[in-house]
Amino acid sequence: MTSTKELRQIKGGDESFSYLFPESGLLAKLERMSLAGGSRVQGTLAGKRRSTSLGGSQEFADYRPYAPGDDIRRIDWNVYGRTGKPFIRQYWDEQELHATLYIDTSVSMSNFGGEEANKLTCALRLAAAVGYAALCGGDRLSVRTFAGQGMDEGVRLAGGRASSLHLFRYLADQKPSSPAADLPPKRSETTAAGIGFSDQKPASSAASPSINTPETLKADASISDLSRPFRQPGRLPRRAGVSWVFTDGWYESGIAEMLLALAAAGQHVVFVQLLSPQELDPRLDGELRLIDAELGTGKEVALSGGLLRQYRQTLAEFQDELRRQCADRGIPFVFIDTSRSISDIVASLATIPNTLRL
Repeated sequence: MTSTKELRQIKGGDESFSYLFPESGLLAKLERMSLAGGSRVQGTLAGKRRSTSLGGSQEFADYRPYAPGDDIRRIDWNVYGRTGKPFIRQYWDEQELHATLYIDTSVSMSNFGGEEANKLTCALRLAAAVGYAALCGGDRLSVRTFAGQGMDEGVRLAGGRASSLHLFRYLADQKPSSPAADLPPKRSETTAAGIGFSDQKPASSAASPSINTPETLKADASISDLSRPFRQPGRLPRRAGVSWVFTDGWYESGIAEMLLALAAAGQHVVFVQLLSPQELDPRLDGELRLIDAELGTGKEVALSGGLLRQYRQTLAEFQDELRRQCADRGIPFVFIDTSRSISDIVASLATIPNTLRL
């Protein structure tokens, strides 16, 4: 088994570890945390989680009257002495929790936030933290990435710290090749991270192109539907458990359908939206051509203070709608400003019910 000391030693020589854990001291905090799973504990192997079923653990659950064929070693003779009737002691079953992490690796996630606040980097680091807490708690873990219409096979890991290095290396392999620098845009052209300046809700990173040909409309529909990757065969968990979804939420449709599909699969879902400072408070002005990050199409826009205020208001309304959709299904909604440190984000998660717990 890989010890915490060994993991810290690897930090000096393993590039994936250094990329995912730039801050010292976080591992020790994560080892004291666990994933909130509610009653979604189900498995074929014994684990550390108390399930809703009765079994053979050491934690007492209840009594029931003796029936022919019961193990007489479970008769509570003290109760028999008081009542004159034989009763059987019942214990809770302890099973493993299945956790699945879904990470959005689309262009809008990898190209915004600069080196220090890149959305995909933040998602990968947070997934590493959540996954490490799950493995330390003995939970089984699956990790998948998705973009556009596709979702990869990911990795499946048995519980325990020994699996953590496989997790870290898989996540580090997904890092953006060259995160866009958080620099002031050119006066004539900039790239929009799903920023749509209109009377509608913020457009996804597949915002309506300036020329709607059948080809672009088809591509637009395919990459702006969040549910499409989850509709692929074998991409939903086969057992009840916990699923975390890390995304910027820049999708025109499919968010509600994705949440319903995971809930129908017996998942306790945690929806994590990550946005960069560029998207929360864009510092743009003048006449610009905004380039769609996903489609490569552009739109001429004359930006003003009033239009930016309208954008911020529309963004707030869009996030309120996401919160409502999650709340209606009993799903925790977590918003992350990617300029925050991972340690700060993890500490705040511990205060949000049904996410991480100490």
